[in-house]
Amino acid sequence: MRVYILIIAVLLTSYACNEKAQNNTQNEEITVESLKTSIKEMDDSLHAMMEKAKASDDYKMNRVAYHEAINRNKKFYETFPKDPYSETALNKIAALYFQLNIESESVKWRDTLLHNYPETPNKIGVLELQMNYYDYNEYDPEKIKFYANQLLAIENLPESKREQYEFRLEHIDKTFEELIEFQMENNENETDVKPK
Repeated sequence: MRVYILIIAVLLTSYACNEKAQNNTQNEEITVESLKTSIKEMDDSLHAMMEKAKASDDYKMNRVAYHEAINRNKKFYETFPKDPYSETALNKIAALYFQLNIESESVKWRDTLLHNYPETPNKIGVLELQMNYYDYNEYDPEKIKFYANQLLAIENLPESKREQYEFRLEHIDKTFEELIEFQMENNENETDVKPK
């Protein structure tokens, strides 16, 4: 009988503790500031790890910390998609995936950034990263055209960049490697033809 009473007491205590923990979690309101603070904590942790990595060749970066930082930024974006900080969160998600060398995810989140914030301050850089991915990593002429045309549509685009994108579009039928070969052959031909 005592054993049964003891078992029931343990079960009731366990249930009460579990119920209290659930209530505490529900009472903690998720706010913009609490999520920003959480993200800042991860940023600081990643920064400290980077400093250790710079100081020691043997130091291994903690990939789990990167994923935690990604998850915190995703939570911010998903919880407060209309908040101006969501643009920063999307930028960080893409950058963290890029640092982890998970380029396909980085591309996806950069597209989300461009879709939701078409006038993002680093638009040229983001579009170039997208175009380069489909040029170097996953050759896709249609995607290259898409991003190159978006770049060409930007007002006040530096002329050197404009020429670069137009050149790429003129030779869209070539992969990146073929384009390099083509340029090298043209440079050799130009040096052979020069008058003495």
